[in-house]
Amino acid sequence: MSMASDTGKGIESQVQRLASNGIALAVGGIVAQLAFTLLEILVARKLGAEAYGTFVTAYAWTVLAAFLMEIGTPLWTIQEGSRYHDRIPALLGSGLTVNLVMFAVCYVLLAAVTTMVAPNPVLGFLLVLLPYGLILTVQNGLGSVYSSYQTMQVNAFFQGVAPVAILLVYFIFSANDLLLSEVGYAFVIGGGVITGIWFVLTVRKVRPQVSIRSITTTLRSSYQYGLSGILGQVYYKADVVLLSALAGLQEAGIYAAAFKVVELVQKIAILSGRVFAPAIFKASHESEATFQIFASMMTRILTVAGLAAGLVSFVLADEIIALMFGEEFAASAPVLKVLGGVMAAMCMTVSLQLLLSSIDMHVHRVVCLGIALAAHIGANVILIPRFGAVGAASATLFSGVLLILLYAGSAARRRSFKFFRWLLVPSFLAVVIAAATVLAGVNAWLGVAGGMVAFAAGLFVTGFAHRGEVQFVLRSIFSPAEAAENEN
Repeated sequence: MSMASDTGKGIESQVQRLASNGIALAVGGIVAQLAFTLLEILVARKLGAEAYGTFVTAYAWTVLAAFLMEIGTPLWTIQEGSRYHDRIPALLGSGLTVNLVMFAVCYVLLAAVTTMVAPNPVLGFLLVLLPYGLILTVQNGLGSVYSSYQTMQVNAFFQGVAPVAILLVYFIFSANDLLLSEVGYAFVIGGGVITGIWFVLTVRKVRPQVSIRSITTTLRSSYQYGLSGILGQVYYKADVVLLSALAGLQEAGIYAAAFKVVELVQKIAILSGRVFAPAIFKASHESEATFQIFASMMTRILTVAGLAAGLVSFVLADEIIALMFGEEFAASAPVLKVLGGVMAAMCMTVSLQLLLSSIDMHVHRVVCLGIALAAHIGANVILIPRFGAVGAASATLFSGVLLILLYAGSAARRRSFKFFRWLLVPSFLAVVIAAATVLAGVNAWLGVAGGMVAFAAGLFVTGFAHRGEVQFVLRSIFSPAEAAENEN
């Protein structure tokens, strides 16, 4: 009885810690994403769809390069650092060393390619923007330290302030006639200043240690995370790159405007995953009961968040695009309707990826992602020439569903996860409500309000959620003093 009580108290204390970190990261993430979204809206409105298409194409390559630079070192640091705090200095030092070397290699290769081919607007802009990839990589490395200690308020602050700094530098450049290259300089200068401050503070807290042995260990152990990250970025950025090649930069800009809404949801999912990751990794090696509780909690929360966002985007697509980008991007609204399903798929994918890694099935995670990526590229090649941006969105939705099925099938072979209840039940409910809302022909805003109420009620009626669970989470969140006493 005492052991069960202690376990319950420990879980409640951990939930309170997760909630505290989650709220901090949510605030920082929302501020960051709003700043980035505002910045891209301003760029799109100021420079037009074609220049915006150049920007998003180069940005896609920059983010992909950032994942290549880090080769999974931040997630490896979180995995090992959350279990063994004394290893964090070596993990941080070796990770940052690898990041810097990889950036140098990437930039030299980019400069060589740019000089050998005919003038290309994307490559020219990429020379300016690529250093921002290193900045993102360093931010992830620094953030992994605080994630390991479960003090993610620091991450939230700096990751929230950096985009605001970028936006301020953009306003300085845009005071006169704006060049696309100046947008790149804004990213590098604004992000670089804040990341530099964050680096100094982190080094004072954790003295990085670098050795050939630690670098070799890091590379040998983190490459699977790196490969998964690179495949993931190719998966999520291939549509923009293929649209640019097969349908033109303007069509890529139309798609990217709609996908900007998706990125808001994706950001929340990734931040939520980072909140749960330390607890999931730790519990997977200590207590099966605790692990199952956190696995269920993470998967269901992310599933509901993704489905709710998808429902809103499907019903309010025209209103959202008009509000954010104006009439010039009206063609983005049908794209956003399809991408509503992608939002839900992304959130489910984040939770399933963490589950696979936590039960030492990372190879399966990479293989499944590789299969889905091949299907994604093939579907894009088939659909983009016929349907343009809508075809790219449809290809992303198709491959997203395929990836969920592959992940869930792999994980179910190792542990008894209740994926039917966690994923299928709420998905069916959301699809029915979305279809009913549109067919009813009511005002879109009223339809969304009624649909969300019906969705919430349906979650309880179907047994997906229980009042006792909600009360437990709320008690853990809003009774920090009691949770702290339980932990002690």
